[in-house]
Amino acid sequence: MIAACAGPSKPGARTAGTTPPPERQPLTGTIVGSALSFDLRPLGSVAGDGVTLPLLSPDGRHMAVQTGTAPDLATALARPGQRMPLASRIAMYRLEPRGLVRLGETDGGVVLGRSADNRGFLVESVRPDGARWIGRIDWSSRETEWLVQDGRVNAFASLGADGTLVYSSRELRDGYFDLVVRKDGTPRRLSGNGTRSYLLPCLSGDGSRVFAFSLRDGILELASADPASAESMEQSIVRAFVTDRGNDELALFMSSAQGVRDGVDGKDWLLYHRSVSSLARWNAVDGLRTIPGGVLARATVDAGREAVLAGGKVRVRAVVADGAEPSLDPGTVVIEQLGVPRALGVVEDKPAILLFAPEGNAVRVLLVRIL
Repeated sequence: MIAACAGPSKPGARTAGTTPPPERQPLTGTIVGSALSFDLRPLGSVAGDGVTLPLLSPDGRHMAVQTGTAPDLATALARPGQRMPLASRIAMYRLEPRGLVRLGETDGGVVLGRSADNRGFLVESVRPDGARWIGRIDWSSRETEWLVQDGRVNAFASLGADGTLVYSSRELRDGYFDLVVRKDGTPRRLSGNGTRSYLLPCLSGDGSRVFAFSLRDGILELASADPASAESMEQSIVRAFVTDRGNDELALFMSSAQGVRDGVDGKDWLLYHRSVSSLARWNAVDGLRTIPGGVLARATVDAGREAVLAGGKVRVRAVVADGAEPSLDPGTVVIEQLGVPRALGVVEDKPAILLFAPEGNAVRVLLVRIL
């Protein structure tokens, strides 16, 4: 959600974009900073819904963007009262070094999911009876394969590196979500026992842990478990307290800017944590570790550098190791405006990132090579 990147002053706010500061660096050509120079290439501007960030494939070759009218909050959070978002569509693009190639657009009524693989991207569909299905749209054929289609409300799905699907699931008349891990067609369920919801799950980089928000009676926690079986999830679950004034909207706010693709780094889950007013790393062994600098979004550049959104600017800086003193060097400014970085790896023999720069209901897409 673009709104989640605007700052921590109002968690969960669903505003329609952010107005950039009046003075901005030119967004073309080579930009030279105090320590680095960048080859910055505008790939194009795409229509969005003013709320939802684009979804990028793991190989950085494809992108899906929700357009039209954003789903209402009840639909975004799969609450009772969710409805089919008939005014919302999803546009698909292929990313090329010199620009974006539009591949097509869905009909109205589907919600853009949280995850993609190199085959396609996840979507969710509210059914007429109130159930919710999970599907994957193929990047090439644009056809939908329904992965979960039953009489339950299935939501917040994401994919692991090996294709494992994790999602939240509840009965139509139940207000609490179970956690489901499905690998090789076999589902494993961690029950909320009618008192607890497991929300917005994802898998660690090696798939050895499943992460999710745990919500019970306003107590919001971070949860981690071994997804090997239903028994192992129940026996191995570890929880870390966030707040006793939590709700599903706060959970969405904490996880939305990083998303799933850049929200998992090895064994760590990366999310925005209000108590430290910055992104933080968390796993069940090492606990919570702050990423210094009031960071709202982050992407890996290479082994020693990261791109961060902090203070309304996107910078490239050295990675600070856990436990080390924060560097006095703030890094080199890439653009002096709001932009959400996404990791790309190497492009034309140079490390690169992609930037999503929201402007009203549109998103500019910028390729940045670090020279």
